[in-house]
Amino acid sequence: MKKIFILCAFAALAALMPTETSAQQKGEQYFGVNLGYKTGKTWGEVKVESKYGNTTETSVTPGGDDLGVGLEYGYFVANNLLIKAHIGYGLDSLKADGIEDISHSLNITPGVAYYVKLAKGFYYTPNLSVGFGMSSTKQTNDDFLNAYGFVGELQPLAVEFRPTKRFAMTVSLGSLQYVYLSGKALESQIADATIVAQGLSFNLLNNAQVGFKLYF
Repeated sequence: MKKIFILCAFAALAALMPTETSAQQKGEQYFGVNLGYKTGKTWGEVKVESKYGNTTETSVTPGGDDLGVGLEYGYFVANNLLIKAHIGYGLDSLKADGIEDISHSLNITPGVAYYVKLAKGFYYTPNLSVGFGMSSTKQTNDDFLNAYGFVGELQPLAVEFRPTKRFAMTVSLGSLQYVYLSGKALESQIADATIVAQGLSFNLLNNAQVGFKLYF
């Protein structure tokens, strides 16, 4: 899965070599869509508070094959300086110790990006986003958890090809993510327990994305 994603991303980039110069200027706007793939390890901490007592556990969790899709709107408040709003959905599956976690996640994250021109129609676009996140997780042992909280992400290895005035393609490899979620466990042996989880992850394919933009 990892190799297929990387090959598709770079094949698409090669096919879209820029043919027209179009600087990212103040007042320009776009709508975009992106597809993501996430893997890699997460360094995390989970706190559980229940009538049976309180526990804290730290761990390094291996990643599964997680897929995501997102919609984005962006506006250039100055030449090469972009503010954006992103809404994304993720489907995560992880199996460990005979227990399978299936999570549905939603995040709404405003962000900022800066464009550095590298070549004709080719830009380096590091960006930072922070916002609201929620997750609904179901396990095979009937544990069920709804959680809400904070999501932050830095994408330092992002680029954009803009071969025409209206169309662009983006690729991002490598992402530093921090998540803080809190919620109640339901329908399980620790029902009504309060669970607080936080995690930090970084990997070349952590939330790797391919996207498309329509400028107007």
